[in-house]
Amino acid sequence: MSEPSDELAKRLLSAFELGPSWARGDAPAKKYPARDDDAPRERRDRDDRGHRDGGGRREFRGGGGDRGKGGYRPPRGGGRRQGGGRDFEPRELPQPAHGVRVSIVPAAEAVHLVVREIHHVARVYSLYDVSQILLAGRERYHLQFSVSDKVGPLFKSKNGDSLWLTKDEAIAHFWQSEAASELYESEEVETDPPSGNFQVVARCGMSGEWLGPPNFHSYQTTLRRIHREQFSNMPFEAYASRVRTERGEEAVNAWLDTMRKRVRWRPKGADDEAWSFDRSEIERDFATGKFAEMFEEVRGTEVSGDIPARNLSVGLLACVRIATSHARKHPAILIPMICRLLEAEHLSVFKREGKLFTGPARPHPLTTDAKLAERPAAIVEWLEANPDKKLSDLWTAMLPEGQTEPGKEWFADLFWLLTQGHVLLFADDLLVLPKRRAPQGAAAAAPAAAKGAKKKKRKKRRKGRRRRVTFENPAKMVRTISRMSPSALKRLRGPALLWRRRLEKRGRIASLLDE
Repeated sequence: MSEPSDELAKRLLSAFELGPSWARGDAPAKKYPARDDDAPRERRDRDDRGHRDGGGRREFRGGGGDRGKGGYRPPRGGGRRQGGGRDFEPRELPQPAHGVRVSIVPAAEAVHLVVREIHHVARVYSLYDVSQILLAGRERYHLQFSVSDKVGPLFKSKNGDSLWLTKDEAIAHFWQSEAASELYESEEVETDPPSGNFQVVARCGMSGEWLGPPNFHSYQTTLRRIHREQFSNMPFEAYASRVRTERGEEAVNAWLDTMRKRVRWRPKGADDEAWSFDRSEIERDFATGKFAEMFEEVRGTEVSGDIPARNLSVGLLACVRIATSHARKHPAILIPMICRLLEAEHLSVFKREGKLFTGPARPHPLTTDAKLAERPAAIVEWLEANPDKKLSDLWTAMLPEGQTEPGKEWFADLFWLLTQGHVLLFADDLLVLPKRRAPQGAAAAAPAAAKGAKKKKRKKRRKGRRRRVTFENPAKMVRTISRMSPSALKRLRGPALLWRRRLEKRGRIASLLDE
């Protein structure tokens, strides 16, 4: 596995400092900018349109003034404000793509950093907390896309930096990316402006680019090109409604100035005859001949979680937002995938009090007769007498008076106990000693003695189920029943029992006649 970047390591490992910043000892004190003077701030005087004039308070009138006789105030949400203000109508959110499913997957390099941190500090972390840490940064997880069979495939760039629902979206992204300069070259040349009597010129209401007269031959082509390249996230009809027209010689001359310099394109390595001023011709050449070199059709793929929003279709981006919002509300859905990645890194996962944890080792209780060195034995005895204490409490009790920091030998002995699973150190500095068990020989002898003291219970013998009698056809069934013994007649069920009763009434069963 390749080593993760230093930036990712710093951001991820800083997240393991659990708890608020004010509760951590190494957190810097918050500084506030010093004020030039200590005089109290005076209230600002407002103009005539404000509600104060000369510091006085506005007089309250019970009738409401311009609100009407009944005190009714008209609602604000009725469209645009007077004077051409902003529209406060609710914005329509993009709809998620139909038939596309997005899943959040932890990044292997981020889990590798978690494992490295756990081995380094020998602490136990809750998998729920680990999943929250992985979801806190977009670079710590990947996005898995899958498409149902009822919809078409997705279009993914071969360098893995974009994903699109349609071929047109992929082509529009290509012309805005740096990959376009790898296949095509362009240059700006001086040309003669169009001639004619132009009275009205259209202009994009969002970018300010000149589109030309509405009756000009390239007007529609230019309009659709700007929409495709810059505003593809909104419907074409909504974009076209933002176009405004301007009259006058000044507006016409401004458009003619833009037409004096034109851009032409050609494929890289082609001769001079391949130059073309028609952008649609070059786009058609890419769509028919070179599209397969840059994009591939996929029905399932995985991309990084920090992929830029401009590199995804609007429908896919809506799916991603829904998936990430659900994952942040329910981080536990990542725990099964985190467990598999931790097992691949040879890190243990165990359950304690109904919750899953990961640490340097599984809990491995010491036996009651275990022989330990002086310092590890003192740590174990103190934890056995003082359960559920913090790490600071341990050092306060173990170290002599006047010593605040333990020596390296104390750290080494505690680290050995933690890596062997004899002691658990949780993320909040809580120390837990797993319950000590009896020696292996004594544990084997105790069940044997208890077994001899107990009376052996006799097991009830279960009666086996009687096999059901079956017949091939009704004629054979009648013949067989008429020759059966009384004990065999008692085992009859279903239709055979009905025939037995009929034959018994008619006196056709030989064994019953003999009785």
